[in-house]
Amino acid sequence: MINKTLTLLILTTSLSIKTYSQSVNFMFGVSSSHFLGDLGGKPFLGTNDFQDLDILSTRYAVTTGFRFNFNKYFAIRTNLWYARVSANDKYTSNRERRGRNLNFYSNIFEGDLTAEINLYNSRNKKGMWYLFGGVGYFTFNPKTRLNGNVYELRDFGTEGQFAVSGKEPYKLSSLCFPFGIGHKWAVGRGQYLSMELNLRKSKTDYIDDASTNYVDPNLLIAAKGPDAAALADRNISDIPGFSSPGAIRGDPKNNDTFFFICFAYNITLGNGKKGSDFGNMRRGRSKMNGRQKCHQF
Repeated sequence: MINKTLTLLILTTSLSIKTYSQSVNFMFGVSSSHFLGDLGGKPFLGTNDFQDLDILSTRYAVTTGFRFNFNKYFAIRTNLWYARVSANDKYTSNRERRGRNLNFYSNIFEGDLTAEINLYNSRNKKGMWYLFGGVGYFTFNPKTRLNGNVYELRDFGTEGQFAVSGKEPYKLSSLCFPFGIGHKWAVGRGQYLSMELNLRKSKTDYIDDASTNYVDPNLLIAAKGPDAAALADRNISDIPGFSSPGAIRGDPKNNDTFFFICFAYNITLGNGKKGSDFGNMRRGRSKMNGRQKCHQF
């Protein structure tokens, strides 16, 4: 499925080059990586938002891609991402979450296609604010460490996926919807730097392997052995019945979110036949009243 999605992205962007694009930018970026899900986070219950940000769970990401500029206002961009995300209940002061005592980490591989719109050009013509949004497809695989060993959590069905009739294992891939805001600065002819807040809302609630309720540990042991029960329930809570079968383990009403704060280097590879200068930071020339006018972006 991911190969088909990436092929579609490549074909789409190739068509954009041949048919519409006026210039092409290559980009490479490095990012901080942040996860907003069921584990860790804010000191009170609620939806997944920026209050769930755990600075101590910050990881990293890298990206590369191409921007195909249609005109000075609109572009299509495609990116490939590698990221590491994580979360840990020990970093929250929320009594229930901290007592749950779960943690995870996962690699993320993503391909996405986004539309980008320029908003505001700075007075010196060397800076530009822009918005973007689109669709992506990514893979993940939540893992944890227990007693010095690394476990791939999906294989153990910690919420009864292999033990409860009708409950299937979750997929290790999902659609996501990237969106955000950025700013870019000229640093030379055909070159610029960009910084952006790049969020994505996913279509899965299992990036962190937590979504619903605790199940009977005897069922987990029968299906996947004692390790499954140990991974499913690691609680250190003093609340009576905290992890009894049916007790809350995660919140299925809100899918997982992750985001990047990305710094990227961009360089213009070439102009299309019509010669637009959107986004390429070069001084393009167009005639106005018989005179030539310089502009950037």
